[in-house]
Amino acid sequence: MKFGLNISSVFPRHKNLPLSLFVDAAVLSEELGYDGFFVPDHYNLPRTNECIEPYTTLAYIAARTERIDLGTTVTPVPRYVPQQLAKIIAHLDHLSHGRIIPGFGAGWHPPEFHTYSPSQSYDSPGVRVAKTIEGTKLILKLWTEEKTTFKGKHYHVEDAVLEPKPIQKPHPPIWSGGSGEFMLKMTAKHFDGWIPTNWKWTNSGDTEAENYRTKIEKLKKYLEKYQRKIDFTFSILGGIEDSVELIQAYDDAGCEYYVALIGDYTPSEGYPFSFFPDQYLRLATRFAKEVMPCF
Repeated sequence: MKFGLNISSVFPRHKNLPLSLFVDAAVLSEELGYDGFFVPDHYNLPRTNECIEPYTTLAYIAARTERIDLGTTVTPVPRYVPQQLAKIIAHLDHLSHGRIIPGFGAGWHPPEFHTYSPSQSYDSPGVRVAKTIEGTKLILKLWTEEKTTFKGKHYHVEDAVLEPKPIQKPHPPIWSGGSGEFMLKMTAKHFDGWIPTNWKWTNSGDTEAENYRTKIEKLKKYLEKYQRKIDFTFSILGGIEDSVELIQAYDDAGCEYYVALIGDYTPSEGYPFSFFPDQYLRLATRFAKEVMPCF
């Protein structure tokens, strides 16, 4: 079992977002033996609009660390121009010496699409999912082809060149955050890993590891169907206070990479994470010393 640390960019009870905390937590996570450090990819959120920009943050963290994986949980592909996103990630793969693991999803918060997406509109779920899959296909082609011509429903390029190519071959592994039946199929067909959540209050989450096991079994069948002979990673985004027993249940179900989230959510909203920023480093240390050695 590998372990990652994820710091939420939601600080509703803290007016000034402490950007240095992300760097401090990443450096500490490497010292404590975590395998990866992950950040969210949001520009606006329901409880705060004071969010980090993930890729510049990870670029700075790449210069301060040497070993840990660096990733996003997860990047909403339709909020980007996929070609530009491909370039950003390829460049970060070089800066990190091949440590980037981007997570991709369709997005869910309308205001950040209205302001920051190329179309400045929030499409229907079906269109956002279609853009995510099509954008992912285009990104993979740009990473692996000398010249790319792509004519999709939403994205078009002709003789596009992306250089330098990413360090990781054949390309950086992309993890999917989707858990619906269609997205499970697309995850097996196009992605290299899967990172749902185990939070009861999300649409995709389920605190029962048995549900996770069932979906892993489906993914394995789809991987076989699409003849994907790859090193596919089964991950999950959990919480920093998850018990050893809960994590063991996910381990038994097939989880290979447990990413623990620390967030500053207000208790009245029913979230399982309610910590002030000055608690984050202590929580990361406790998890590393008391939970990770059990695995």
